[in-house]
Amino acid sequence: MGNEKKGSRSSAVRLQALNRPGVCGLDNSGNSCYLNAVLQCLCSTVPLVEHLLNQDTRKESKCRMAEVFVRLLEEMWLGRSSSCAPVEARSVLCSILPQFNNYSQQDAQELLLFLLNALHDNLKKVAKRQMRSSIRQPRQDQNRNCATAAGESTIVSHLFEGTLGYMTLCMHCDHQAHSTQTFTVLSLPIPTDNIKCSIQDCLSLFFEQSILTGTEQMLCSVCGLRRETAVLTCLEKPPEILMLHLKRFGCKGRNQVKLRTNVVFSMRLDLTPFLSSSVQNTSYSSYRLYAVVNHAGHLNMGHYTAMCHNTLTRTWHCFDDSAVKEVQDSLVQSPNAYLLLYSRNKTDKISATVSF
Repeated sequence: MGNEKKGSRSSAVRLQALNRPGVCGLDNSGNSCYLNAVLQCLCSTVPLVEHLLNQDTRKESKCRMAEVFVRLLEEMWLGRSSSCAPVEARSVLCSILPQFNNYSQQDAQELLLFLLNALHDNLKKVAKRQMRSSIRQPRQDQNRNCATAAGESTIVSHLFEGTLGYMTLCMHCDHQAHSTQTFTVLSLPIPTDNIKCSIQDCLSLFFEQSILTGTEQMLCSVCGLRRETAVLTCLEKPPEILMLHLKRFGCKGRNQVKLRTNVVFSMRLDLTPFLSSSVQNTSYSSYRLYAVVNHAGHLNMGHYTAMCHNTLTRTWHCFDDSAVKEVQDSLVQSPNAYLLLYSRNKTDKISATVSF
């Protein structure tokens, strides 16, 4: 009788696990842990999930990449399985990005960038087609993405794109020049002389003033010559979703190495010290951690896992391919952290437009 009760409790626990939207493992199809970890992070990005699963916007996302991703989201958020196989997603990804069409271990950060760029480009093409269609049929209700299509904006650029500002100073004549550059991921250097540092240390190193000398000297428009130049970097427009890449892989002499520095990060991140003066007094600076990609092992022989926060259960889960387990907040911190994803907006709940 005792064993039957224990078995019933185990079944109840398994049944409960099968009904947690967004808590779904991904089967490994051969060295695909890097893909699974990235997909888990994207599937935990609530504004992206809301947009793609919203019935009103699905008809606006009629492109192969988005449709496949939506079907995967449906399986992970609306399905009843504890794990699923992202076979279709991997097949489409490999057809669009042939460099991933193999069973070799790949870099998760590179995949994340390529994946977001491909999704953005696909959605942009759809928006342009819809805009041309609405121009030909002016009496029909204008698609709400037409205005943004003209500016080539999509949900991807809206969420993940930020802007860096650069101020260059000629060390000879003090002439200043300003420029900007958009980014999706900030690749942060890690201090090499410590076995432990903080994410703020990495950010400070990224944003510190640099002096361009020798062959890196910039052409001064006033002097008409290449001069030593000071470069100051700041955040002109912080993104809704901030993705930080810790540069663990590099070269030491002729050898490629992995930096094992333990980078300590917190659940909350304040970017105020790195904002430009134009956004200092806004609410742009406060972020909340919601996903982490970890890399364990060596440069050419490692394994990726993901830690993601579920906004419905308000708990963290470790995703190791198809294996999923709930973890305490204190276990999210790891010396294996490779990618950190922070959200600027509150995403405590999935919108009612997505029904479970």
